[in-house]
Amino acid sequence: MRRWNGWGDTTIDYPTPEGATEFLEQWVGKTSPPKDASQEKVLAGIPPSRLALNSLILTDANDRLYHARGQSMPDWLAMRSGNVEIFPDGVAYPATDDEVRSLIRWAAQTGNSSDPLRRRHLGYRPHQSPAFRPACFDR
Repeated sequence: MRRWNGWGDTTIDYPTPEGATEFLEQWVGKTSPPKDASQEKVLAGIPPSRLALNSLILTDANDRLYHARGQSMPDWLAMRSGNVEIFPDGVAYPATDDEVRSLIRWAAQTGNSSDPLRRRHLGYRPHQSPAFRPACFDR
């Protein structure tokens, strides 16, 4: 299950096997779970989009946050801690070839860049068909 800042169902607990906690504490010391940043706090820090209006591009903070990072360990840590420094200015979910062509023309005419393959923008929404990857736009 995909969450805004990672994977997994937070209502499910997998207890460590007997003896594992003591073993780990001997090797790395006592630890405590990290505190996740709140989604509201991270959303509040997203700067306004710099894109010109386009009906095919979403510029709301939720979509931009969802595509701000990728799936590597540094990306997960950044999202969990709320240390997200770069956000796309907009996200498009083109459903047809014509919409893709329209977005490419719009980007060229307005001087915006489209980067559908950038590492940090490869996420899917659960309802999306895998055939249509989101394209992120930056000014």
